[in-house]
Amino acid sequence: MHEQLEELVADRDRMAELLQVVIEIGPIVDLDWTLRRIVDAALRVTGARYGAIGVWGPDGMLESFVHSGLDAETTSRIGGLPVGKGLLGAMRDNASPSAGPLRLNNLREHPDAVGFPEHHPPMQAFLGMPISIRESVYGGLYVTDDRPHFEFSAADEVTIRALASTASVAIDNARLFERVKASARWTEASRAITAALLSDNHRMRPLQLIAQRAMELTDAEQAIVLGAVEPDDPDGTVESLVISAAVGRYADDVLGQIVPIDESTTGEAYRSGKPQLTEKFRRPIQAFTDVGERPAIVMPLRAENVTLGVIALARSASQPPFDATYLDLVSDFADHAAIALTLAAARDRAEQLSVLADRDRIARDMHDQIIQRIFAVGLDLQGLAGRIHSTEIGRRLAGCINDLQDIIDDVRRTIFDLQHVQHSQRALSQRIRDAVGRLTEHRDIMTSVRLSGPVNVVANELADDVEAVVVEAVSNALRHSEAATVIIDVAVGDELTLNIVDDGRGIPTDNRRHSGLANMACRAERHGGRCTVSSPAGGGTLVSWTAPI
Repeated sequence: MHEQLEELVADRDRMAELLQVVIEIGPIVDLDWTLRRIVDAALRVTGARYGAIGVWGPDGMLESFVHSGLDAETTSRIGGLPVGKGLLGAMRDNASPSAGPLRLNNLREHPDAVGFPEHHPPMQAFLGMPISIRESVYGGLYVTDDRPHFEFSAADEVTIRALASTASVAIDNARLFERVKASARWTEASRAITAALLSDNHRMRPLQLIAQRAMELTDAEQAIVLGAVEPDDPDGTVESLVISAAVGRYADDVLGQIVPIDESTTGEAYRSGKPQLTEKFRRPIQAFTDVGERPAIVMPLRAENVTLGVIALARSASQPPFDATYLDLVSDFADHAAIALTLAAARDRAEQLSVLADRDRIARDMHDQIIQRIFAVGLDLQGLAGRIHSTEIGRRLAGCINDLQDIIDDVRRTIFDLQHVQHSQRALSQRIRDAVGRLTEHRDIMTSVRLSGPVNVVANELADDVEAVVVEAVSNALRHSEAATVIIDVAVGDELTLNIVDDGRGIPTDNRRHSGLANMACRAERHGGRCTVSSPAGGGTLVSWTAPI
């Protein structure tokens, strides 16, 4: 009877201890504190000297190991914590949501037990219980003792099972709380990007801003954004992607690289519109994935069923791989970013339409007023020329009339440019081809446009100047050089190089008007580049214009 009374009292104390643990951890979301509280309770209730809770990571190894019973000095002498092999690994491999506790009087007799590290107490009795959450095993609760005659009882099994259930709830709540916090951080980042892209004073390039925030939120080492080399092509006809933005390590080295769509991981994400978790890219990218196998996420940027690009995030080889929970977070972020890009582009187009309307008004005024007045002055001078008998005055007057005709041609060309200005988002390659086509239409001259490198990733401001230089140089060739052939060569590497050569009569020695040449030089200098105009040995004119990217 005394033994039965003692057991009843012990059971009552166990129940009180368990209830106290449940009450204490209910409102707490600090996982480490909660697990340590459960381990301490397990030691008190079972009377064991040592206890621990291990939480498995995605790679099958212990990512967290909270222990109690070992003092700091002993822990320091033992060295590193267990990674999940031996008996702990066997429990993980054989565990299931319905599995019960493992109770051993001498754990050294178990076939999966391995030798303890040096300085570790010689453990004897062992009691372990898997921690299951929603039909999945996430870890285990263990208590052990080094006393020779110490044994765990059936009541201890019931206690350890209850504490493991409590730990499962604590782990689940903590992870849910972390997911909620992570989701809030991603949502805030999406709002910040939308606000930045729609503001009038954001200094960072939109894609660069998206890559930077995504890298910070995923704890990645590098982030890149890829877009179509020819943005105006339909999705199904895009053949190559270009890295348009890069942050993190080796950002300068990776920027501007061309990645083919076929047989590449980023190309597959671009075409399919589906995200991927990977540790090895099908086609390595220099300075990004050529350093070896690395955990990475590849996510398309899609809005209104249109793929705008692909964002790729890579961690270092020493960091843990991305798990599936990142896919939803990064996917929502990418969708918001794509919508923000679309809205920003729509706003820019609306602003450009307003500018185009102003340009059209200015062009009409120039045509209806300025040209007509200049033309009238020219007619008056022509009438005077017929009544002047001085040869010298007549020659000078004829020169003035010719200058007026050149001015009229310049004004007309300016009007044409005002009325046919291209949207800044249009590909530079197409802008150059269209400009050359407009200028040489119905002219007896052969032209050739050669493009090499990622021409279409050139920033809008630089692209505007490149187009203006092409227009000026080709116009000069048509008006002054009597050329039969004009070759336009554009190459993009570390710098943009533009060479325009014709087979005409070269630079006139008596050319009195140099404003066009000065404008070309000024456009190069404001980008830190240079412009030279020369006459090659074989004749003609060569305009060489460069600017750093």
